[in-house]
Amino acid sequence: MTIIGAGCAGLSLAAALPQHTTRPVIVHGQPSLAEKQPHIWGFWEMDWLSDAAMLSRASWPVWEFSAPGHPVIRHMTDTNPYHALVSSDWLSACRKKAQTTTFDNNNVAEQLLAPDKATDTVFDSRPPYLDEPFMKQHFLGWEVYSKTPIFEAGIARLMDFNTDQSRGIHFIYLLPFDAHTALVESTMFSLTTEPDSWYEDAIKAYLFTQFSLTDFTVERTEKGCIPMAFPALTHSSYPAIGSNSGAVRPSSGYAFTFIQKQVAALARQFSGTPNVSDIHVPRPHRRRDLLMDAVFLDVLKHAPAQAPDLFITLAQALRGDELARFMSGIAGPAIIGKIIYAMPKWLFLRSAFRVCLYALIVRLKGAVS
Repeated sequence: MTIIGAGCAGLSLAAALPQHTTRPVIVHGQPSLAEKQPHIWGFWEMDWLSDAAMLSRASWPVWEFSAPGHPVIRHMTDTNPYHALVSSDWLSACRKKAQTTTFDNNNVAEQLLAPDKATDTVFDSRPPYLDEPFMKQHFLGWEVYSKTPIFEAGIARLMDFNTDQSRGIHFIYLLPFDAHTALVESTMFSLTTEPDSWYEDAIKAYLFTQFSLTDFTVERTEKGCIPMAFPALTHSSYPAIGSNSGAVRPSSGYAFTFIQKQVAALARQFSGTPNVSDIHVPRPHRRRDLLMDAVFLDVLKHAPAQAPDLFITLAQALRGDELARFMSGIAGPAIIGKIIYAMPKWLFLRSAFRVCLYALIVRLKGAVS
């Protein structure tokens, strides 16, 4: 079996396979940036994430959403705390678990695979190609240390919109590891990224206005850009996994939980002696969730100024465990109904019409061609 790409999806699959098969595996690809330059992967604890939860750096049973003109929305849960996992810790653990795997640190394009691999099972975890302009979630974060104990260690601030909104949808994401140390990220949803100095100034301004903090040390920096889009899988003839299969949730940028659920289900199919033709890569998201994401992204595109109010409305409509389930892709009809009931109807109906019309046009073009 061959896995192209040594990132989260590729190594997670390699780690999951030995529980179900003794088939030899080869992973093609250099260590990813997530392994060489560690950063935080966030997720809500779920049944399929028990290993990740045990390995996480910190967790929070309480989290907050804030925006101007609204009271702070605070969620609490006993069952689904929010976790911060250091990427290199997870990937290192995956390499240790991948007992039947050979690692080839060369980036091998599909056309360069050895001929005998043509009949093998191959999974492609390389990042997808996105050619058209699309909304991005882009961020820069500092892990800061303050000599003065100022952070509430038990409360994560997932979205605080009390920030500069002049360049796009902008919020601060703050994870306190203890009273002295926190990850503080300036995060934006927009079509274009900003220079590093813009995010850094936003972090400094936030630390001053919220904590009167000017004397601190930057222990570590992380930055990234996540597509809030639906990738077209055109660059590989092999089954795609991870972000290459669309595992990044378009409306939120969360990917880790969906990748783990996908690769675990895929690995289970290799139990016994399965027919290779019967192996299929599970869809990372339900169709109804993707439809909701498409409508929500259209709303953000056409009414970005309303984004803070919409996220607060979403947080107000749900309990902590309900929000965790929704963000993890397992919300039932009751939770979906609460969200639909809470949102402004005409705004979302207009976007739903645009999304359906666009889908119809694409389908008609495909039929003609």
